[in-house]
Amino acid sequence: MKQSETAGISILLILLPTIPAFLHSFYGYLGASIVGLAIVIYLFAQYRPWENSNNAIIALYFTGIFAFGLAMAVFLTLPLKPRAYAGVALVESIPFFVSFYFVARLFLGKFFQKNVLKFANGYVAFLIVVIIGAIVGRFFHNFYELIIIYSGFVALGIIAYLYFKE
Repeated sequence: MKQSETAGISILLILLPTIPAFLHSFYGYLGASIVGLAIVIYLFAQYRPWENSNNAIIALYFTGIFAFGLAMAVFLTLPLKPRAYAGVALVESIPFFVSFYFVARLFLGKFFQKNVLKFANGYVAFLIVVIIGAIVGRFFHNFYELIIIYSGFVALGIIAYLYFKE
């Protein structure tokens, strides 16, 4: 596919759900996003991400661009309580999750090896532990619980750093 064709399809996949949402037309959004979903499914079937990593990344690009357009459409309808828009966007983002699975399956096996944890002299292990602690901390709202959780994960991160340090 030529670069101009890729750019045109990308812009089309972003604008299809965004313009009707900007105009606050749910039925227009539904129709345009179904057309975008048909284009994405065609591209997904054409590139067959299960065959090799190149095709998986290309399929992830197109499905990700469409998911970005859907998310932008939901963002534009935030003043309207966009529950219906968000439901449609979630259902039509399924091809993105599937293509993300194919890409993650290819690269996660190589990523989580002991060599990667020792990369940067143990700082990657520290960052992974601290990021996990930040994600866990999002579910708590009490200040005292957060202090204990965050300080505990920082301490665990320092221990992981010292363990994987060469």
